[in-house]
Amino acid sequence: MDISSMLIAIIIYLGAATTCVLVFERLGFGVILGCIAAGIIIGPNTPGPILSSSVSELQNIAELGVMLFLFTVGLELRPQKVWALRRLIFGLGSAQMILTAIIMTGYLIIFFHTPWESAVIVGLGLSMSSTAIVMGTLGEKGELPTEHGQTAFAVLMAQDLWVVPVMALVPILAHSTGEADAIPLWQTICKVAGVIAVILLSGHYLLPRVLGYCAKHRQINAFAMVLFLAVIIAAWMVDYAGISITLGAFLLGMLLSASDFRYQIEATVAPFKETLMSLFFVTVGMSIDVNSLINNWSTLLVHVPIIVGFKCMVISVIALAFGIKRAPAIRTGFYLSQVGEFSFVLFAAAAGTELLSSEGHTLAMLVIAVSMILTPIMVKTGNKIADLFLAKLQTLVEGPAEGLERHVVVIGFDEVSQLIAKMLEKANIPYVVFDKDFAVVQQGKASGYNVHFGDMNSFETQSVAGFSKANAAFVNASSRSKTKALAISLHRLYPELSIYARVQTLADQSYLVNNGITHARTSYIESTMVVGGILLKNLGVKEESVNELVTFFRNNDYELVGDGSVSSDNN
Repeated sequence: MDISSMLIAIIIYLGAATTCVLVFERLGFGVILGCIAAGIIIGPNTPGPILSSSVSELQNIAELGVMLFLFTVGLELRPQKVWALRRLIFGLGSAQMILTAIIMTGYLIIFFHTPWESAVIVGLGLSMSSTAIVMGTLGEKGELPTEHGQTAFAVLMAQDLWVVPVMALVPILAHSTGEADAIPLWQTICKVAGVIAVILLSGHYLLPRVLGYCAKHRQINAFAMVLFLAVIIAAWMVDYAGISITLGAFLLGMLLSASDFRYQIEATVAPFKETLMSLFFVTVGMSIDVNSLINNWSTLLVHVPIIVGFKCMVISVIALAFGIKRAPAIRTGFYLSQVGEFSFVLFAAAAGTELLSSEGHTLAMLVIAVSMILTPIMVKTGNKIADLFLAKLQTLVEGPAEGLERHVVVIGFDEVSQLIAKMLEKANIPYVVFDKDFAVVQQGKASGYNVHFGDMNSFETQSVAGFSKANAAFVNASSRSKTKALAISLHRLYPELSIYARVQTLADQSYLVNNGITHARTSYIESTMVVGGILLKNLGVKEESVNELVTFFRNNDYELVGDGSVSSDNN
């Protein structure tokens, strides 16, 4: 493809995706369904411009977005919290897989007269839910910390663990000639255990030290490259062992959740994650064969709601049995009602061993796609039903500004900021501090300050700092230009927030005041006025005259100094 054709393809892709997302969000269906609709429009199975016929290759690239999303989910859950969820992961999740697979297998045998071997594989595939759609929707709605969000997450993690035995069943049930050459299950389990052990050890001991070195030397670009390299290596290792790549990324994120890099990591990953996640949902739409959808519409119209409904009911009932409250259990069932993206891979493998006929494979793929499309509707329905029970959402996630309201966010942590923090502390005013210098963060933590590592230019870091509920921000960045840019940016994003900026020159102060930052002040001018007053007094000038002179300068915003000031940005 030449550069002109590539640019046209990008224009069509972005135009279709943006238009569909805007329309579907306006209709209340959300970003995900809009991206799927865009994929249907630009995909190879519909009339009009075809951007790519290599849908599977695009899906492989787009799955990196799902991987990065699970990595950020891991950052939200410390190992202690995951261990606390072990009953849900290994108990509820496994029970859901087994019971749903049994029901789906019986359904396929009774109504489709499917051979039992094929019915078992398809039943297991239908039991799995979409990590990308569920976690994406939970993240979009901010519901991951809730009880139903945590329950859904636990079930999805269990389903990822089931990938190995389910894939191992395909050649066994197919009675293929390659069965004798297949790797024994015990060897696969040993390989999986070894890979997970390597990830755990590297993520706990090696990676934090390398990231710490980059942070201490302020090598933010190297920090990002090391981070992505580690995530991709972890994903490759678990893929080599036969597990879903999302599990490896999640484990790595979980190991870094307690580190001081957590918020900077989120800020680094966020732009790539969102873009690739959107591409994933577009590729789902591109994989939908519209002609087959039209030809099988009556079958899909009857059986997809039945499959989705059965799955929703089973998950909700099992969640109730495991002690989940009624409203969260209902929400969990509706959230996980669709068929997951792993089933694309599973059914393709089954078709390759002739466990599935060509017609059965096509129909199974349509069931996956249509169930995904129905997810926003199912989520809305589940929320309406659950709201009838008036259940209160329970939050489990901790953050630096968790529980804080009308607090002060201090940006930059030098001696001046330390004094501000100490004054706030003495006045019993809550605060949180962020700095990009990891060594400064370590020293601040050792001294008992509520200081964290992160770049405040990132929206992700702004979110965890709690700007939407903060009363004020004290901006004290490392350079003049960064202070001015950040102060103005925060003022525009959070107009109700009081911005206090420490600047170096009177020119900078005037610039910020003219842009709405009324509390911009120089630091050296005031200290110079104090020293100058002492000097004048020691030279015999009366204290009353000194006070009048200082008041004169302050009342006129130091105009006499500004008229002849020479500024420098070398510091």
